[in-house]
Amino acid sequence: MQVFHGTIITCDENNTIANYLVEREGRIAYIGNTLPTQYEMVPPIELGAGVALPAFVDTHAHYSGFSVLHRMFPVSDTDSNAKILEALEDYANTTKENIVVGFGATEFSVSEGYLLLKEQMDKACPNKPAIILKHDAHSAVCNSMFIDAVKSKIENLRGFNPETGELKQEAFVTAAEFVSHGLSTKKVIDSMVETADFLASKGVGLICSASGLGFVRDYDFDMERSVAKGLDNGMQIKVAYQCSNVDKIAKKDMTRVVFANLDGTFANQDAYLIDEYADAKHRGVSYYDDVEVQKFCVNANRAGYQIALHAVGDAAFEQAVNAIAMALEDYPRYDHRHIILHGSLPTKRCLKICSKYNIMISVRPSLLSNVKGVDDFIRGMLSETQYNFINPLKTMNDMGIRLCFNSDAPASDPDPIKWIHDACNNPNAEESVSVYDALRMATYNGALSLFDEKERGTLEMGKSCDIVVLDANPYEVPVNELKKLNVSELYLKGKPYERSRTGSMATMLRGMFPQS
Repeated sequence: MQVFHGTIITCDENNTIANYLVEREGRIAYIGNTLPTQYEMVPPIELGAGVALPAFVDTHAHYSGFSVLHRMFPVSDTDSNAKILEALEDYANTTKENIVVGFGATEFSVSEGYLLLKEQMDKACPNKPAIILKHDAHSAVCNSMFIDAVKSKIENLRGFNPETGELKQEAFVTAAEFVSHGLSTKKVIDSMVETADFLASKGVGLICSASGLGFVRDYDFDMERSVAKGLDNGMQIKVAYQCSNVDKIAKKDMTRVVFANLDGTFANQDAYLIDEYADAKHRGVSYYDDVEVQKFCVNANRAGYQIALHAVGDAAFEQAVNAIAMALEDYPRYDHRHIILHGSLPTKRCLKICSKYNIMISVRPSLLSNVKGVDDFIRGMLSETQYNFINPLKTMNDMGIRLCFNSDAPASDPDPIKWIHDACNNPNAEESVSVYDALRMATYNGALSLFDEKERGTLEMGKSCDIVVLDANPYEVPVNELKKLNVSELYLKGKPYERSRTGSMATMLRGMFPQS
């Protein structure tokens, strides 16, 4: 039994602030402003200047990909291609890996103003296949040896540029499968167990992973579920299956299904738009036609699944919302909790449909700030009207649409403090939300989107005692300084977070063969 004393933000619907919280056997036994006499003999944990609130929720990430890329050759903090190439040469000459994999390149944060070229990589790394993924984890650039190794698989796929070595769309996904196939199972599992520690350092206690893309035979999905079940430190990892085949999904015993991406990203100019990009004569890429998406949604909705559709551009957003609305007209369901992932550039017409059909939206509030230079880069490719309606959080929230937050990791690191700051400091100031609303989006709404609101998301009696302690009160910090908040401690099921007590392989085996 533990007693917490100090400022406790419950994040409930009344924005209740409590002074005491009692934990017993991993659950909240009491919360309120005065301590009942039966608990007075328990020495309290004094929060002091710190503030307790529910552990944060990341509602959409790619756990395996994020875990692996976190341990790869990093280039995201380098401000020039020349430095990247120098580091690539040094790394290639010292690593024992057969394939050199880097992560974090971007054309708008380097002084040269363009992405690495194949010829440059050939000079820096002539003796090993090498691939460097862009910061959005949806594209890459590679050297000639890497192209030679995968050419038969990608030469006829969309997104392959043999001149520059750049890979996008289907060519990128195939290349990612080639890379993941060469990873040792132990290395992947080690990375996944360690990633739980990273999430804890950011105050995240619950995450939903979309798996089944970028790994051969979807083995990321099976490993993630085993690791999730085997963790013994309270970290909650829910795994959704990313697939366009409902019959295949039925074999996985799932609740949430994630349809394969409807479009790409702004960073690659392949997010699907209604109007052309301002600096190019195209509208991006649509991966599927309307009939395919609608058929999937109708079948998945009738089968009782929660549907999640990845849509970034406004044309993709309309495609996603219309498909879900059609599915609900075909077979109405009261508590479906269907959700649009990202919805970065919605349309007002389809926001009304979201409100009418209770379609949730999982947003990336840090889309325009997670990488240096990304704001100006995206601003330059869109019209002023389009740019000003990226992440219109207040508009959506005022319409009664349930919003929650995601990192889309590895596209960006899970960082709820940054999400809260950016939601309250939207580049379009009129679309900023209140601190309370941002906290709810980072906690309760996230749990709600995962059907876990009865267990987590608010600090209320009977719920799991999942608490993040911040070093200051977000209601007292100036709004433009929210990003300066720090996570002091994370308690999951009432216990201070600790690394998994057993090795990574033992963790997975415990998940595969749970003891009764």
